[in-house]
Amino acid sequence: MTYKNYYDGLYYEINGDGYPIIFLHGIGGSHHMFHPQVEELSQHFMTITVDLKGNGKSTSVNTLNYLDVHVDSILNLLDYLKIKQAVFIGLSYGGIVTQVFSIRHPDKVSKMILIDTYGQTFPKDAEEIKLTLLGACVVLASWFPKKLLRKSLTYIDPYHKWELAQQQLLSISESCRAKDLTIQMVEVFNINLLEDLKKLDTPTLVIVGDQIKSVVKKNKEISDNLVNSQFMIVEDSVDPTNLCQPKIVNRVILLFLKENSFPY
Repeated sequence: MTYKNYYDGLYYEINGDGYPIIFLHGIGGSHHMFHPQVEELSQHFMTITVDLKGNGKSTSVNTLNYLDVHVDSILNLLDYLKIKQAVFIGLSYGGIVTQVFSIRHPDKVSKMILIDTYGQTFPKDAEEIKLTLLGACVVLASWFPKKLLRKSLTYIDPYHKWELAQQQLLSISESCRAKDLTIQMVEVFNINLLEDLKKLDTPTLVIVGDQIKSVVKKNKEISDNLVNSQFMIVEDSVDPTNLCQPKIVNRVILLFLKENSFPY
């Protein structure tokens, strides 16, 4: 049974019982981005999916500092649910939020699983400039009329062979809030968490799809700056890798938790 609720404007869902896992989605997305993982992992754990403020079913906030809002709202939710510590799984933008939360509240994070994310975003070469321009296109597209954006994506959609990822992309195109998405994207444009990551000893699994080499490099950069990390490239996949190759990602996550003497 799924338990659905709001706490201080933050929408969340709980499935399963046991040790808690917090899921943080990508930019403009929602808890739906983790459906295959929730379906599998809730058989062993308590899975808690949230819609970050300004996304999904959660409220928008009048702020230019959404990272602070996200960290505080998640911390407050943990306190409300009486959860002292949890595994955090962060996808793309949600991976950035996971890193920031772990840096500020390391005692609350027993393990991190980061998927297709970034620890340092300012472009350092031509390939990374292309990545930044792609992000700018996402921001620009969010301001298009929703019907026009969806119609355009059906013609240029690069996710045609990954059905679950394609469905999520189209869903985001219809539901994202341009103002909130823009603020969140601009805020992390020049973020650099690498030095702070070096101070963490949290067991971490970094997963990335193989299709965009600059993204692979960005994720390897995160893994290299963590003292206790594993790094895995998933073939035939791109952000969101957990939806492009859900069976592989689920298997790797469960193996990582088992290898780290994680209690079921």
